[in-house]
Amino acid sequence: MDIIHSLEIETTPEKLFEALSTDDGIAAWWTKARTQNRVGGLNEFDFRGTAATFRVEKLEPGKMVGWSAEQVPPDWKDTHVLFEVSKDQRGSVLLRFSHTGFKAMTPLVAFSSYAWAQYLRSLKLFLETGKGEPFGSPASIAAGTTPRR
Repeated sequence: MDIIHSLEIETTPEKLFEALSTDDGIAAWWTKARTQNRVGGLNEFDFRGTAATFRVEKLEPGKMVGWSAEQVPPDWKDTHVLFEVSKDQRGSVLLRFSHTGFKAMTPLVAFSSYAWAQYLRSLKLFLETGKGEPFGSPASIAAGTTPRR
């Protein structure tokens, strides 16, 4: 089972790559991050005291960022995340996102598809307006991607 989303973003491939591969970039649209910005490095993402860790598998500036799950919830075990960046004829940037390798459609996987869509929207907002809706923000709480306490 796979989660796949694609969207058009008014930005440059370089800015999108930075938002996908740096601590500050990821924190602006998804969650607090500690990244090792190199193939083989470990990225740790903090969700209010619970961490998910992914190994960097692909890192091609302006083109691609790929991760493989290391320390994640059981339903995410052995999964891979890939962000593929390209430009269209009008000059917009196209982002194709995939989170692949799920063994079964579980409630967490179904929620993950919804959450990824919301966070990709947050990424688009961050790059186009300067303000994303990352984990913990009022908008993320309202969307249900950050649990209410």
